[in-house]
Amino acid sequence: MERKLTLNDGTELEGYLIADDAKLFLYVFNITLAEGFELLNDPEKTKVIKSEQYGEKVTYRGFKHLSSISEERNGMISAVVKKS
Repeated sequence: MERKLTLNDGTELEGYLIADDAKLFLYVFNITLAEGFELLNDPEKTKVIKSEQYGEKVTYRGFKHLSSISEERNGMISAVVKKS
């Protein structure tokens, strides 16, 4: 995986994110909407998210509130997680 996200419990997801001060915009592949909701709606799993994109690693902390999630046309799941 060239781009992956690792949740606090060690769950690895194929995808990437874009961050600002208060929100993470996540783009995840190869999971269903239901699986994405279950994972990202759990504050214990999202309170620490590690992103690895093309060798660059960044850790995000304190994003515990799933504010939106949707399934895109190409099967990708997009979600927004906010700081609570």
